[in-house]
Amino acid sequence: MAIIKNQEIEDLAHARLLEFQRVMGCPLSIPIPIDLVAEKVLGLDFLWDTIEELPGETILGGLNSKERLIVLNEKRRDLFSQKPGLERSTKGHEMGHWDLFVDKGTLDHPALLHSDSGCPFAFRRSPRGEVAIIKVLSQNPERWALLRQLRSRFDEPDEARAVNRYAAVLSMPVDLLRAEAMKTDRMKWPNLYRLSEKFDVTISALTVRLEQLGLIYVDEDKKIYESRSAAMGQTTLGF
Repeated sequence: MAIIKNQEIEDLAHARLLEFQRVMGCPLSIPIPIDLVAEKVLGLDFLWDTIEELPGETILGGLNSKERLIVLNEKRRDLFSQKPGLERSTKGHEMGHWDLFVDKGTLDHPALLHSDSGCPFAFRRSPRGEVAIIKVLSQNPERWALLRQLRSRFDEPDEARAVNRYAAVLSMPVDLLRAEAMKTDRMKWPNLYRLSEKFDVTISALTVRLEQLGLIYVDEDKKIYESRSAAMGQTTLGF
C-alpha cells in the first residue's frame, strides 16, 4: 500500500471542499454539510443497513464501492444517538476510505481486492452486499478511541491515520476551525465542548484536530496546555 503523507491528505480533502463550494456557488459554513459533499463531489449515497460483525467488533459503517454507497450499521443507531458527532465522523471516514484507498478501476473486479494480502480492507456482509471496512478499525470495539492513540502517530503510513485525518479536514477545515478556536479560551473543557457542538464533531475528534494544528496540547491527565512545549515546561518546573 502506498504511503500517503499528511499534507497530501490535507490537500485532497481541502480540494474536495473547494470543489463543493464551486458546485454550490456559496462559501463554506459550519457545520460542514458533509452529506452534500459526499453526494455532490464524490458521487456517493447513504444507506442504513445491517452489517455483519464478528465477535469483539463494533462496526459503525462500511463502504459498498461498486454501488458507491456508504452503509451505516442499523445495529448501531442507538450508539449514534448517544454520541453527537459520531455519525458525521463515520461518514467522513468512509468518504476517506473511498477517496484515498479505493482503486476505481477495479470496481468491476472485486476479486482483485480480496486476493491482495496487503489490502487495507476487511469485508463484511450486509443485505445490500459486501461492504469494506478498514481492518485496523474493525478490531477495536470502540473505534473512535483510536483518535487519542493516533496523537503521537501522525506520520505513520497507516490507513486508520489517513482516514482519521481526511474526515477531520472535511468537518474541521483549518481556516474555519482556527478562526473559531481563536475566539474562545481553549484551555477550558466547557469551551471545547461548545466548539465541538458548533462543528458537530466528537470532542475526541476536535481535540486531536486542534493538536494537529498546534492550538492545544492535552496530556494524559486531560489537562490542556497551549502547546506540548508548554506542558513539558510545567512538568520540568514540578507543577
